[in-house]
Order: sequence, then C-alpha cells, then structure tokens
Amino acid sequence: MKKTLLAGLAVGIMVFGVAGVSSATSITYGGTPTIDGIETSSIAGAQVETFNIVLGQIGVSLAGTMDQSWAWTGSGTVEAGSISGESAAPAGDISNFLSVPNPASSGSLTADLGAGLYDYLGLFWGSVDAYNTITFFNNGTQTQSYTGQDVLNPNSANGNQTAPSTNLYVNFLGLDPFNSFTMTSTKFAFEVDNVAVKPVPEPATMLLLGTGLAGLAGVRRKKKA
Repeated sequence: MKKTLLAGLAVGIMVFGVAGVSSATSITYGGTPTIDGIETSSIAGAQVETFNIVLGQIGVSLAGTMDQSWAWTGSGTVEAGSISGESAAPAGDISNFLSVPNPASSGSLTADLGAGLYDYLGLFWGSVDAYNTITFFNNGTQTQSYTGQDVLNPNSANGNQTAPSTNLYVNFLGLDPFNSFTMTSTKFAFEVDNVAVKPVPEPATMLLLGTGLAGLAGVRRKKKA
C-alpha cells in the first residue's frame, strides 16, 4: 500500500511540476546548417520563421505572407544584403534576414505568437551588440529579458560583423512560459534570421504521459506479485 501511494505521489508531482513550473533557463549555441550558409534550430518540433517569403517593412501582421502567422508590431525590415551604416547581414547569410529597428536607428519590434505558450526561442543572431535586447512576455507581463552582453558574457558583444563569436545561433532553453517577445535596439541594428519557438507541452499531454507511466508502474507491481 505504501509503495502504491508513493508511486502515485511521484507521478502526480511529475505531472503537475512539469506542466506548471519552468525549469531554469539556459543559453546554448549552435544549430543545424542550412543551404543558405547559416544555421537554424535543431530543436525537434520548433516553429521557424526564415523571412525568405517577404521583403520590406513588417511592422504589421503579415499572416499568410510569412512562414509563421505571427503578428508583428513595431519597427523592422526584412532585407537581403547589408546596407552601409544601417544594417549588416549576419555573417555568411545569403538569404533574407530581419533588421530591427528600421528605418529609425532606435526602436523595437514585437512578435505576438497567438494562442498557446512557449518556452524556447532560437535565432541566428548577427553582429551581436550590447545594445540589442530580447524581452519575453506572458499576456503582456514581462517575464525575462536578455541583452547581447548577457548572452555572450564573459565574451564581448562588440558588434563584430564577421567574427564567429558574435554571429552565431543562440538557443534560449527552459524560458518562463511566454506568448510574445520584443527585439529592441537603441542603435543600428539588431539583425536576426531563422527565428524559432517551441510550444510548452499542453497540460493534457503531460497528464496523459503521467497516466501512462502510472500504468507501467502498475504492470510492474503485478509482475513482481
């Protein structure tokens, strides 16, 4: 009886713990190489925006004209190639990329991901600068925020346009659940490509997993008996 009770408690803690509590956020580097000469997310199930379908200002919702039907508000431009004094394509990127802000030298762009919550963000981040900032929100409430220097610490986020240390795929893992994020730059510019997010597993999915594990535990006890 005690073993059965303990097994049930363990499963309950696992189910509700995973569904309701975010693990500590970690930042890793590197993804999967693409034919465009850069990297994209290697996280299974990630939703990726490549920006390859559209060029020009994206400070509005462009559902149906981009890879993902996210609503964009603010200041940003999808570009192909560098513009002197304004934006630099992430090193090695021969495809379209996003530059924030644009045409102004200071501003931000927000991506509203719609229904659901997410706990992962990946992006190929070009010429990482200390004045580039990513901020995450859950229904309008800020949850976390990272500058370019936070991401590269202790290395310097000096905006070098060619160095591998400042042009790399960055993965934010185990974020607090969010459904929108904002990219801000106080100078020219914040350049990214292959932006990826992954949904938090639905509570129902975790409950089903927990039920399955509980069933396996029951079968194991019967065999021992």
